[in-house]
Amino acid sequence: MKSVLSIMLVLGLLFIGGKVEARPYSQMSCYELWYARNAIFAKEGYCFTTRQAINTFGRRCYPPYGRLNRWEADEVDRIKYWERRKGCSGGYVPPAPAPSYGNYGGYAQVVGIRPGGFLAVRTGPGTGYPQIGSLYRGDSGIRVLRCMGRWCRIRYGNLVGWVYSGYLRFY
Repeated sequence: MKSVLSIMLVLGLLFIGGKVEARPYSQMSCYELWYARNAIFAKEGYCFTTRQAINTFGRRCYPPYGRLNRWEADEVDRIKYWERRKGCSGGYVPPAPAPSYGNYGGYAQVVGIRPGGFLAVRTGPGTGYPQIGSLYRGDSGIRVLRCMGRWCRIRYGNLVGWVYSGYLRFY
């Protein structure tokens, strides 16, 4: 009886609230589809050659060198289907462009930084301004205060400064 209750508890957690479902491919942007597809190859040691893939996943290049099992191959095919249906180029599609001039008020996550690298936070909108901090791949909850061209003024904790928007995914 105790084991039956344990099994019911585990199943209840999985099916009632403990299971976090992934977003369906139909609701993903071209960038998110590109990322999902290449993450499968990255997990299997694929030898990336494009700058963006290397910046995002690292060079990898270890056995099984990107060889996919049947489930992974089917998953990649499903992602490619949605990339074609949405008109994605099949290659890297950058994240949504930075919001236009003025106040934005949204949030962002750091993407496209190679492992061990960082996104410089600067005193002004350009590489000529001094660096005052760093953001790292996966940092999220970054408050975007406003953007000018491809640079955005952000707040992350006590850090306030400017970052290049090409490494941000806005949400």
